[in-house]
Amino acid sequence: MEPTLEINDKVLVVKNAFTPIDIESGDIVIFYNPESPYSEDYFDEYLQALKFWNFNTSDSILNTAIIKRVVGVGGDVVNIEKDGKVFVNEKQFIVFNIDESSYFQNQTYTVPENEFFVLGDNRINSQDSRYIGTIPSRNIIGKASYVIFPFDNYKKLND
Repeated sequence: MEPTLEINDKVLVVKNAFTPIDIESGDIVIFYNPESPYSEDYFDEYLQALKFWNFNTSDSILNTAIIKRVVGVGGDVVNIEKDGKVFVNEKQFIVFNIDESSYFQNQTYTVPENEFFVLGDNRINSQDSRYIGTIPSRNIIGKASYVIFPFDNYKKLND
């Protein structure tokens, strides 16, 4: 997600555990990799949602979490051109201050209902929906709202 997020940035996440969150194109979300061995355990998910601060431990389900930017939602058609430009339903999807580069093939994706198409802001070096597929809504942990640490990187996300 560089340059939007730096390697050691910590983000404040509005979790999707208690109330549904409206996720739109452009939002930065945290989700479980659809290819990971994660299984739904509502009790464990509830306990994780109550925590204010999660420390990475070997038994944490957050070890499989990924952070990316939502480009398309259910029903959208996402086109990625060879020059790196991204179009959603024939409108150009623009994220400022990222390198779109030209290491792509022309590709078209149709996003299934209740799923999301995500891309990393560091597009050349990102394992995203181009490689792992669309993200089912049940895999969404929440939406990143702010970079909260280190303090000199503090900023609001999803603007």
